Amino acid sequence: MGLTRRDFLKHSSFVASAFLLSFGIPLKARAQMIDNGASEPMAFIQITKKNEITFFLPQAEMGQGAYTVLAMCIADELDAKWEDIFFEPAPVKEIFNIPGMPMMLTGGSNSVRARHLQMRQIGASIRAMLKSAAAKYWKISADLIQTKNATLTNTKTKESLPYGFFVDVIKVMKVPEKVTLKENSELSLIGKPTKRHPKEAWAKVTGHAQFGIDVRLPHMKYAALIHPRVFGATLKSFDATAALKKPGILKVKQLANNKIAIIAEKWWQAKEVINDVVVEWNEGAFAKISSEDLAKEYESYLDKECLPMRKDGNIEEAFANAHKVVKANFKFPFLAHAAMEPLNCTVHHQKDSAFMSMGGQFQTLYRNKCAETYQLPPEKVQYYNNYLGSSFGRRGNPHADFVIDAIYAAQNEAWPVMTLWSREDDIKMGSYRPMYRNSAEMAIDKEGNILGFKAKVIGQSMIKGTLFESVMFKDGIDATHKEGLTDHHYKVASHDIQGFCPDSPIPLLWLRSVGHTQTGPLVEGIIDQAAVAANMDPIDFRIKNLQNPRFVELLKSVAKQSNWYTRKKNGGYGVAVVESFGSIVAYVAKVKVENSDYKVEKIWAAVDCGLAINPLNVENQIISAINFSIGITKYSEITIKNGEAEQNNFYDYTVATIADAPEIHVEIINSGEKIGGMGEPGVPPLFPAVANALFDATGKRYTSYPIRLS
Repeated sequence: MGLTRRDFLKHSSFVASAFLLSFGIPLKARAQMIDNGASEPMAFIQITKKNEITFFLPQAEMGQGAYTVLAMCIADELDAKWEDIFFEPAPVKEIFNIPGMPMMLTGGSNSVRARHLQMRQIGASIRAMLKSAAAKYWKISADLIQTKNATLTNTKTKESLPYGFFVDVIKVMKVPEKVTLKENSELSLIGKPTKRHPKEAWAKVTGHAQFGIDVRLPHMKYAALIHPRVFGATLKSFDATAALKKPGILKVKQLANNKIAIIAEKWWQAKEVINDVVVEWNEGAFAKISSEDLAKEYESYLDKECLPMRKDGNIEEAFANAHKVVKANFKFPFLAHAAMEPLNCTVHHQKDSAFMSMGGQFQTLYRNKCAETYQLPPEKVQYYNNYLGSSFGRRGNPHADFVIDAIYAAQNEAWPVMTLWSREDDIKMGSYRPMYRNSAEMAIDKEGNILGFKAKVIGQSMIKGTLFESVMFKDGIDATHKEGLTDHHYKVASHDIQGFCPDSPIPLLWLRSVGHTQTGPLVEGIIDQAAVAANMDPIDFRIKNLQNPRFVELLKSVAKQSNWYTRKKNGGYGVAVVESFGSIVAYVAKVKVENSDYKVEKIWAAVDCGLAINPLNVENQIISAINFSIGITKYSEITIKNGEAEQNNFYDYTVATIADAPEIHVEIINSGEKIGGMGEPGVPPLFPAVANALFDATGKRYTSYPIRLS
């Protein structure tokens, strides 16, 4: 893309020869759409007189395929030639807010499920306006006009004109209050396996795609950061005399967030002198804390009465009358995101305005942080969102940690400043998926019915202290402790599910699939134990106790794909099925155990996301999630010693490599239910499916992650 700041300003200020549709659906139509399940539909589409069409898309593109799939929705209804469409990230404006939320946000696997109907309505509305304009021009009924490949055709005279011919006409027309979307039989893109949009794919494979780290502005400087290495430490003093004598070093400044920025002509120059800055920290009591200390504290709550998350039925009677009871404790470590593109942000603070350029998931929040810090009206901060070099949730941080660094570093400076976290900064200083110590206990009768389910989730809250606290932290409980646990889909007569959120100074953040990373393996792990205790096949036990037929269909699919019922006894097969973010995913995993190690050889997957708008993208998301999750299952772990993380980089924080990649088979089942997300639902079932497969192969239950056999 290679968009410079000058280009950005040019695009943002409107192209005179173009029709730029500021989509304000009339209130009556808006209310109708909300009743139909969609949120407030607004977006921009630019059509030029040369018939060039550009979508200004409000969702961040971090590899999940949002640009491709949302463009498919618009193009299908607009009858535009999809492969010729141009993309631009939308500027930060209220009309681009995620439906139902007061901000632009990409998270919770919401890009397609929150916007697909909105995009279709926009495409259909513009097509209707173009047909109306052409009908007046040709003096015929709009019904006699056909649209295809961004061209209108008079079916009586066979005359054709491009959409761009009517730019001046439609830019003064009213947006129709009501439009009719195409029937499924009329759709040419939606529901069809479609490769990544050629313009995005070309830009990425040729290196032309601009990520945040590629931003270059005139006279730009770079900043490396000195973070406190002990969590919760505060800056006491520093001496940068030696560093300031080194080539290229322009300034060393204390930031308002307890860090030090070294600003230089080149980033490597700043990075090289970090050890030349003499820093004294007030490290506090946490400097004596280790992972073992935290684990001991967490595990003490497993023996205590904690805060209620769900209680119903008669749990005492259920366990008293049980034929068998199974129990397990689960251990989940802190996890780093390790996004491929290092964290970065570029800010230029000018006298009465500012410019930001990065790849972020919370555009509105980050823009407003900048405006608030510089005491500017938000509209005086121009924000440009680039491609994100993966995120896994790291670039959707409500604390805006890596963003606020750049805002402070560039404050009152004459140059634009890019702050760039090193890999060590990101691995060593979080923010992390929390550590948990959980327990589960299940009571079954002689027929394999589940009589009672007890569970506890002990982990620091990742919501407390954020802008989401008022809606996601209630009565001392973090909502992410509950998701997938208190609303599981098994038929259980009685529950007693509790939780607790200990505090610590370690910064936390959701990781891809959020709370389901710990509740998925808990529920599907104890269910597998219950199946064995009931002397039943694990899939048959699940089918017997599930209440949602969609789950059953998926289990039957993976059973058929994997030849489950004729599999080799103790051959290393395990199953799991989990719903998250509105989609259900079932896996059968096949593992091979050898020399105290294991490899995930095959995964058979079945997916129900309601409707796969782009089945190929759904398949790609599943493949991505499986490989991502294998790294967490086998290797990844952040441990704390003397108040700081012990891991530094990929040499001691291991993620999956190509050698770990299994053979993967994916079947998609379109149930016709409400469309669910796909960025995250492929993650949670992988953990228990592999653990259950290892039990099948070894006879031992593995409930401590990462799973190591020796």
